[in-house]
Amino acid sequence: MSQLIAFEGIDGAGKSTQIPRLQKWIEAHYRARVVVTAEPTRGEYGAQIRSAKTRLAPVAERDLFRFDRREHVEKVIKPALERGEIVITDRYFYSSVAYQGTRRDAFEREPTTTDFLNLQNDILAENRAIAPEADILVFVAIAPEVALSRIDSGRAARDPFETLQTLAAVDEVFRRIVAEHPHAVVVDGTADPDIIAQSIAEQIEAIWRRDMVR
Repeated sequence: MSQLIAFEGIDGAGKSTQIPRLQKWIEAHYRARVVVTAEPTRGEYGAQIRSAKTRLAPVAERDLFRFDRREHVEKVIKPALERGEIVITDRYFYSSVAYQGTRRDAFEREPTTTDFLNLQNDILAENRAIAPEADILVFVAIAPEVALSRIDSGRAARDPFETLQTLAAVDEVFRRIVAEHPHAVVVDGTADPDIIAQSIAEQIEAIWRRDMVR
């Protein structure tokens, strides 16, 4: 049973807490091999993204994420799926749509809502050309204000994009993507971690029983 499960959510949502829990649940209940990975990767392009001290220029950032994702798909995701394994990735191309697709400085003039939508659709299309759609999209939902509070309490400094305005715009895009995905799992990121883990497992099991696992 090969499946690609992507975890998404704004920074501070708690994805990294839930991924190992889901891995253990799948391994225990389905006796399946699970590969856990993340973007940006530790590869050549991912390292450039991770080492940046300030946010890169819009085109450079968009290109680096795409190059990193293409390498990620070719070297990790596709081989694992071809072996019949389950891949769980912490972020995927939906993050590029949400984070790169809400940058005002990607435009030479003040962008309109249509401009942003066109940009997001372009990013989505160019990534779908190199990367498979996630079979299941897990969205850990949390208010931007709560996310920033968690970030401030857990780190010495915020990343350049971690502002209330930016995270609110990113969150809105994520919610639109989730609403359009055929197998989306949505959980409340402010709930108890055990309750969140149970909800994710129950929703995924329901999807597999109903639509995917034959």
